[in-house]
Amino acid sequence: MGLFNAIDEFFTGPAAEVEMMSASEQREQAQRLNELQDEEETFGLTEKSSANIRQLSSSSNSSSGNDSNDSGGSVKLLLSLIGGFVAIYLTYEYGVGNGVKVSSSDGSINHPTILPTDTSTNLDAVPTTFTKEILHDTRQAATEFIDLLHNYYGGENKAKAMLVESWQAHWNLEKDAILSYNDDVDDRNNDDNDDDDSVNNPGERSLGKKKGVKKAKNILNNPDNMTPEELSQHHHHKKERTTKLVTTMARALLNPEQTKFTIGTIGSSVAAGHDNCHYDSYESQLERTLTPIFAAAKMDLQVQNAGEGGGCGDSHKNQVFCVAQNLSPDVDIIHYSWTYFEKGGAEEQREQLVRWAQHMPRRPMVHHLVARGKANTCEADSAENVALDRTYALYGYNAFCIQTGLYFGGHDYDTEIANDQNRFGWQNHGDGYHNTTRYGEALPDDDPRKESLGVVYRNWHPGPLGFQIASDAFAYVYISGLLLALDIIEEDMESGANVFERWFDTSAGRRVLDVEEEDRHVGQRQLLQLPPLEKMPDPHFCHPLYCNTPHPPSCLNYELPTFGPAGIHADSVTDDWSLWHEPNKWNYMVGKVDIAIFKKKNDPEWFEKCTHLDACGGMTTSGKGTGKIVYDLPVEQMTAGLVVICVCCGKKISESMVLNNDNMVFKLNDRVLDKKDMDLYPVDKCVRLLKGFEEDGYEKEEKMLLSVEVMGGETEVKISHVIVL
Repeated sequence: MGLFNAIDEFFTGPAAEVEMMSASEQREQAQRLNELQDEEETFGLTEKSSANIRQLSSSSNSSSGNDSNDSGGSVKLLLSLIGGFVAIYLTYEYGVGNGVKVSSSDGSINHPTILPTDTSTNLDAVPTTFTKEILHDTRQAATEFIDLLHNYYGGENKAKAMLVESWQAHWNLEKDAILSYNDDVDDRNNDDNDDDDSVNNPGERSLGKKKGVKKAKNILNNPDNMTPEELSQHHHHKKERTTKLVTTMARALLNPEQTKFTIGTIGSSVAAGHDNCHYDSYESQLERTLTPIFAAAKMDLQVQNAGEGGGCGDSHKNQVFCVAQNLSPDVDIIHYSWTYFEKGGAEEQREQLVRWAQHMPRRPMVHHLVARGKANTCEADSAENVALDRTYALYGYNAFCIQTGLYFGGHDYDTEIANDQNRFGWQNHGDGYHNTTRYGEALPDDDPRKESLGVVYRNWHPGPLGFQIASDAFAYVYISGLLLALDIIEEDMESGANVFERWFDTSAGRRVLDVEEEDRHVGQRQLLQLPPLEKMPDPHFCHPLYCNTPHPPSCLNYELPTFGPAGIHADSVTDDWSLWHEPNKWNYMVGKVDIAIFKKKNDPEWFEKCTHLDACGGMTTSGKGTGKIVYDLPVEQMTAGLVVICVCCGKKISESMVLNNDNMVFKLNDRVLDKKDMDLYPVDKCVRLLKGFEEDGYEKEEKMLLSVEVMGGETEVKISHVIVL
């Protein structure tokens, strides 16, 4: 096998070993899902009488001036409605209630490749595999899980305080509250996420052994301090945020083409789970928690952990550019966690991520995990954070802080800290509510692993018990959204409405129940659309040239792990270059306690469970080597004209390896790029070769080839990323 084929296999995998679609299949699926998702709507906001959907849509073209005393017309209309309802009901019960699929001539099952979104398509003809039986099984599994967490955290109110009300921005997971038109009602005393008891973040603070958790002086999203106009917007944003959550769940359940729900994390060593076994990271805990619930819905569940330690020199600043390769392109929810790298704020990168995510096939929500937090708010004392929360509420953006969630349970950490007991200090056991994780409770008392699983913070990295509350907070919110989706889907099933119509039909006449303001009542629900992608709000923090692109950045990331296909491919590689990865063993970045435990067990299965996924990597030439790589840049995806190359390994390695290396030459379509025009961007391990088409005097061409040539010298070159936008 040649080097070029070996590199290709690294990104695609041998067919027998890696379940990965070809690039053309990926593009096809992305196109299908884009068509499916690009008219995302939000359901609003009042409980409807289920029979009203068909009645309103069928009568939308009729005159509103009919004589109300026309008894003959009324009788005919009534008979017509009854007959139509019976026909719809019988068709629905056979087609939906029994999970009808379309059989091909060879007896195999064909699912529709696209859910129709045009007004001429008969949605009643689209089959669904989501039956009433599956709905009931899913609801039962979800309800049992929510009940489990209520019991585990000491009751429903306490569980909600810790897992819902402690988020940076407010959710509204109560059905009666979500399904309300009263945005302008001043219900400060009934706000389900009242910030009287809440907390928020950052400031520079090291998780030392004695330092306590700070308390915010001014919480900017506290309803008690809002004007009536601000309060109205506050409740509207809660509805938008929760609506996006419910829509995400409903579409995943109903789409016959979707068999897996995917959550993906990009982040630092916190996300990777360092100083723990990989098995104990919050992503692994979340996957084990959610799998049975999605299994009841006949779906697979995957939580992708693309977290990576800082040894390669990466940070949030460059890794957000690679979200479409680091994670699967069809991810449903994105997590972001870079707590200890975000010195001086990271609003630009978070905003970039939220906006670029909207151009991925399923328009995933972005949720931010903070490893620490303040005692009374999850960083909502920051004007920048609150601006992001409000601007991108419609897209589901939010953040959860581990320490804030723990404080919201009411445990008196401050008194303990004053008495020299800091549960957030290094290697302390027990969070004040539990002494080990739920899965640790199942172990015998003399198993040393049980005590290890009770660590809240290993050091600055959370331990298994600290990660558990993060996993539980995400799971509680997501499954609560799923239960709300099931309620609405069931109402449509019971009414005989087509279950796809509410979530997938983009025609205003079919989807929107356009009821006059004075005619609205508690028995109606109206659907609202997300704005088209070209009408997203103006960015607050990121540069419009890079933030207003119609595609996310394209990336070729040689580091590990990645879960999606590379967005850039090598056109040719000389034999002087080789693909390199750091050869990490199973105990790489696993804590000393767990290493000792599993060395004693000597169990290969646990060695595998403990092994972290992340490793530095790149295309490299040895010292005094020569060689050339030519990258075929994806011209169709390039609108800004940004071209970046990153090297490994270290935070400031690019100056010596690239900018000051006269033996390294870059050409774009055989035109030498002048290093005097280059700068370090977006992080010090990366060099911006081209800022933009117009600014640098370059124009987009039909074919764009970037060549990297090394002509000897003493400097070893390792290319870790190529990024274009």
